[in-house]
This record gives sequence, C-alpha cells and structure tokens, in this order.
Amino acid sequence: MIYNSLSDVAEQFDLFIFDAYGVFWEGNGFYAGSREMMADLIKAGKTVVVLSNSSALGDDLRRSYHKRGLDENIHYQYLVSSGDLLRHRLKTSSLHFQNCLEPHKYYVLGQPHTKAFQDVAYQQVNTLAEADFVYIGVPYMFAPDVAAYGQYANQYWPAKADENGKITIWDTLTAAPFEKIVQEIAESGLPALNANPDFVAKEGHPLVPESNAVFVVRNGLIAEMLRQKGVEVLEFGKPHRNIYEFVFEILQKDAKMADRKRICMIGDTVRTDVKGGINAGITPILCVKTGITAQALQEGQNVESLCQNEGIDVAKVLQINSVGGL
Repeated sequence: MIYNSLSDVAEQFDLFIFDAYGVFWEGNGFYAGSREMMADLIKAGKTVVVLSNSSALGDDLRRSYHKRGLDENIHYQYLVSSGDLLRHRLKTSSLHFQNCLEPHKYYVLGQPHTKAFQDVAYQQVNTLAEADFVYIGVPYMFAPDVAAYGQYANQYWPAKADENGKITIWDTLTAAPFEKIVQEIAESGLPALNANPDFVAKEGHPLVPESNAVFVVRNGLIAEMLRQKGVEVLEFGKPHRNIYEFVFEILQKDAKMADRKRICMIGDTVRTDVKGGINAGITPILCVKTGITAQALQEGQNVESLCQNEGIDVAKVLQINSVGGL
C-alpha cells in the first residue's frame, strides 16, 4: 500500500527523522506541503530531526536552510549532519583504520573541509606518499580540472559563482574525471575517510534558480569506486548505525529520545535512508514520488527490486507519495 502523505501514518510515531534532499528539498526549492507538514508535527507535540548526509557542519546547514525558509523550532528542533559526526571524531582523535590505528596525516580528494579539520590533531599533506589516509571531500571540479578533462565538458554543471556571476566551481554528472586519482589511491594502499555516503545529490543552478535541478556526483560514489578496488573506507552517515547513535545520544541528553518503535526515518533513497532506518532499528518511510526513488521508478525500476538489491524486505517499508502528498 502506498499512502499519499506523511499525515496518513503520523499517528504511529512520536519522533520523525527527515532526510533533506529528495524529501523536503528538491535542489532548488521545497516540495509542496513539506514545510507545512513538518511544522504541523511540531505543533502536535512531535519531535522533528533533520538528518543530512552532507559533510557540511550542522550550523552551516541551519543558516543555509534559514535563508531558504526552513527554520529551527518551527519546522524542526534538531539538525544533525554527517559532518557533525566527522567533526566530533576528529576533535576526539578517534579515527582508526584496520592497518593504521593512529593516523595523523591526510591527503584530500576533492574539496578540503577546513572547518571540520580546524584545530585537530590531523595534518593535511600535498601528496599520497606523505599521507596516512585520504579524505574524500565534495568532488567538485575547479578550473584546472575542467581544462584537464575537457572531454567531459557537457557533463559539468555550475556549482558556485562569484559576486560577478562568474562560475568558479563545477559539479559533475559523471565520476569519470576521478578514475585516475582513484586508481592512484588504490595503488598507494591508503585507507579513506568519507562523511557523505550519498552517490548523487540533486542540485539547482546557482545563477538560474528557476532551472530544473540535476543529479550530480557526490562523495559516496567516489568512496564506492575505492571500495570496488579494495580500499578500506571509514564512512560516517546513513546507512551506517554510527550517525543514528550519534543523533540518539543528542536526543537522550535532552530527554527527547523515544521508543524506537515510535521513531521513523523519512527518506527518498533505499540504499541510505531505508537501509539506515532498518540498521538503527526504526521504521523506514520511503517517498516514492520525490528524489532518488522517483527517478528510479521513472527509469522502469520498482521499490521491491530496489529493496531486494539491499537485502531489505519491502514489507518492512512504509511507502508514501511524498511528505506533503500529491
């Protein structure tokens, strides 16, 4: 059975954990009725958590969503990101790899994460030969990268622009430009660290907000390419239990934790959101008309096969069209 909106099943739960992209945020705007639904849950005395696989820190995400019209204590009470867990583990010097129990130096693939690594015991280096591990940053393309991989020019998507409207950073619709560095990392024998397990994210155009958002490559796809080559990847975020336990600890400190039977995870992706909810012992709710799953269904796949691919019994998954309904 597919319910129309979250309101159709809301009475079953006290604590609602929302994914962001593909659930209430489309990449260039909010899905119809999603903010209103989140606000209604809070008015009804429910607890609302936004749990993002973004490697950005939660404070930065709060400011970003506030500018877009999503406000703390109106639409949600807690916002936690994979970047927050990364920052916590870096500050407590608790990174451990199988073959490197006390790593100190790291090489960055993609965009450096200055805020997460600020004032910690880990040092960025310029070459793989100097490093103990590789940090997988957001796989942006900068001007030298775009020039070096011109054969993929039609696969680049503007990500950021300066005050004059000049594009300075690009997203990419293909992971092909990263195949060379992935191979080099595999040959180095170094482990990798990733704080965004998502394969793709739907992003709008920075200069044309009304344009259709597109799916662009994210950290998780690079991590998967490394895993396929035998690289050890330490990963924070959904679907891993580590991010849920981190959230539950925060809730317990505020006496907001609920019985896990009364907690749900609302997401648009079986591989991260649904599997993550099951790994955490809570009920997964899948949006089938928005985000990643909507795209998969348009391509001819179905929810049952998506779940089977992840070893999930589809009967354990509540399905809704969207948070606000159609």
